Amino acid sequence: MSTTPLVTTVSARPGQTYFAPGARVMLLSPMPHPGPDVEAMEIVELRQDILSVSVTRPCTGAAQYCITLNNWFDSLPRDRAKSVGPREEITPNGQPVWPRFKYNDFKVLDFGKRLRIDMRYFPDPDPSLSTTDQQAQRWVPMVSGPISDMRFTFSDRDGARLEVCGEDDLCILKNKNPKKVDYWARPEKEIVDDVLRRAKFPLPLADPAIPWPTFTESTGKALAEAHFEGQSYLEYLMKFAERWDFELFLEYVSLDDPNSGLKLHFEPSRCRTPPNQTLTDVYLVERGKNLIEFNPNLRVVDQWTSVTLCGHDHSFMNPAMSCATSPKNPNPLPPAPAPGANPDPLQDELHIDASRGDEPLTSGPEWRRRKFGLNPQTICNQRGIDAERAQVMADAKYRQRAREFLKVDTVTIGLPRLRAGRHVEYQGMRPPFDGFYYVEKSEHTYGDDGLRTHFTSRRPGMPFRPVNGT
Repeated sequence: MSTTPLVTTVSARPGQTYFAPGARVMLLSPMPHPGPDVEAMEIVELRQDILSVSVTRPCTGAAQYCITLNNWFDSLPRDRAKSVGPREEITPNGQPVWPRFKYNDFKVLDFGKRLRIDMRYFPDPDPSLSTTDQQAQRWVPMVSGPISDMRFTFSDRDGARLEVCGEDDLCILKNKNPKKVDYWARPEKEIVDDVLRRAKFPLPLADPAIPWPTFTESTGKALAEAHFEGQSYLEYLMKFAERWDFELFLEYVSLDDPNSGLKLHFEPSRCRTPPNQTLTDVYLVERGKNLIEFNPNLRVVDQWTSVTLCGHDHSFMNPAMSCATSPKNPNPLPPAPAPGANPDPLQDELHIDASRGDEPLTSGPEWRRRKFGLNPQTICNQRGIDAERAQVMADAKYRQRAREFLKVDTVTIGLPRLRAGRHVEYQGMRPPFDGFYYVEKSEHTYGDDGLRTHFTSRRPGMPFRPVNGT
């Protein structure tokens, strides 16, 4: 027998770069609070029973989760010999209850209990992993919120199962307003703060990445508003979000620390914030590496080449009509407006990296104008506006329709940090599809096929390729 020592490095051995996915369920304090979740603890009993987990995160609004669990108390012979097992139920005569369903008593999981779902890949000892792969091996917080629904299944095919579902902590704002509240000459920022106070929402507003419109904090430009009885606090806030093109969402202080706590955000759409210069906050999804499905969908004819919004001034002393158009010069001469002559609100959403020669992007409305002609849209009878508010609202409507121009349904390997509200970069699909997109919805699943991330991204433009010189 040879006595020659085997000298190899860990990274040189086979099987060191695959990942084993993981998901865990944490029990949190009954109510969210500012600061770290110091009381968070894993529900260890669930580890062996988790069959699948799904977390759906929209860019605005409440996130949802569902956990499917085995509900059958199964144990090994050595466990039974030592009377080891989770909550073995005993009848009055000392016999074990049969059949033994683990979670029917609602002791471990019950309505209203706050859970947090974390996902990751289990650590790989290979030191040569990329930064992205190393980050994926840390627990990433996905969603925190109370249990709202349970579905029990007792089947001869699948056995006993329990599906536990819930929403994130924005569900607190779904409570109904008990009494009408009138706001006279109160700026919108004060109104939003008061709505959160009346809803007893425990988290303060985080600083926005893009400042709010100036009129929202000006008492001199304040308007009259009313929060009606029976209208939820969330519905009322989403009305403002629709007007101004805002997003309302919860996000963790740090994705590197699951216990870092939550922050409430109510701010202009994050798609307007460009990726940072180092691209460290942009996931790269690449054909032949981590891209599983890529399904782009284009809608050109329905694009609005301009939006004109009109309504009565919010001041009772001023009966004049206020109107605004977006973009401000809606009828440029063909083939394209002169530089600076047609300020398009969409320019801050058409992100490219000019330093590497990315092609400029032509907006969806401009595609419509060049291919099918003008398609102006007029929205009338808006109430409680002035010239400044009318312009913000016209820009919002123009942006929202343009974002329907190019959407991509994508499936990739599980990437817990790639979530709604962030940018993603596609490579390997060639023009016109390569480049930066905004993720408006992400669904993260853990199950038989490991971790998967299914997300919908959007970009309100793409390179324009003339045909026959036109």
